[in-house]
Amino acid sequence: MATFNKDTILGALLVGTYGNSILYTLELVGVTRYYLLAASKRHKDTLPLQAMVYFIFLMDTVSTLATYASVYLYTITHWGDFLYLQTQYWPRAVSLITTGIVGTLVQCFLIYRYWRMSSNNYVTSLLILTMLAALGGCLATTVALLEYTSHNRWDRLSYYVMIWFSTSAATDIAIAFALLWQLNQINSPFKSTRSLIHKIMASTIRTGTVTSVFAVAALILFHTNERSNVSSAFVFCLGRVYALTMLYNLNNRSSLKQGWDAGSTEVNNTTNIMNEFHVTVNCESTTDHGQVALSDRSKDDSDSSSARVKASALPLEV
Repeated sequence: MATFNKDTILGALLVGTYGNSILYTLELVGVTRYYLLAASKRHKDTLPLQAMVYFIFLMDTVSTLATYASVYLYTITHWGDFLYLQTQYWPRAVSLITTGIVGTLVQCFLIYRYWRMSSNNYVTSLLILTMLAALGGCLATTVALLEYTSHNRWDRLSYYVMIWFSTSAATDIAIAFALLWQLNQINSPFKSTRSLIHKIMASTIRTGTVTSVFAVAALILFHTNERSNVSSAFVFCLGRVYALTMLYNLNNRSSLKQGWDAGSTEVNNTTNIMNEFHVTVNCESTTDHGQVALSDRSKDDSDSSSARVKASALPLEV
């Protein structure tokens, strides 16, 4: 009983539910906004994409309830039962599997969008392999957690956790770099268009590395002290971070289009660039194009289109 540390065992779980609750509230706001945008027909997402967004929100809801149940069982129902604290039960397993499903769906969606933009089967296949490795690590961790419920049997669980979080972080970073590389291949004679590309690249770095930071932090904290629940505080929030990243990209498309739609004329090739940006960074669902080809236009058309690109680039800033 002397080894029982309430701060690292129970306190960490409680703090994790606080962070999860804040992020889940933001996700609820994001899903509501997405639904309102869909109802007003301000974007035309396919039914599979809409179903994916709502399914991810459902999984995060289940995961949030599971975290609450886990903390309630440890701190209320079985308060003071040290033997109970040394065992893992079904709420933890539900939280893990739902987090893994959400992360896989978001990664799969971003990989698909990268492939639609680049048509690079080699890089896409590598990204899919690392994504499946992360999913396999999550499933193995969940099974091991249910099979080896006692903390004294966590040697194999530690191995699976390392596979899950390391491959998940590697996948997130690889997707971000793949998108950055593809954006860097786009050449434009318009100064404002190049500025837009730089802004989108900066946004890709910010949104593409947040989930990897959470995964790496959870991995380091888990191996630093496997007997505590400090790493669980990050795991509780990981699924919500994935969902918020996707919702941020989807919901900001309307803001990006406002400046563009304000003009009365459009330059076709610049429109292709804008649509390509939607597919790559802002996760556009339907207006996908192939390689960008620029042609010479009149000075007036170039200036007006550049002005609209510049105006629509501002909402991308975090």
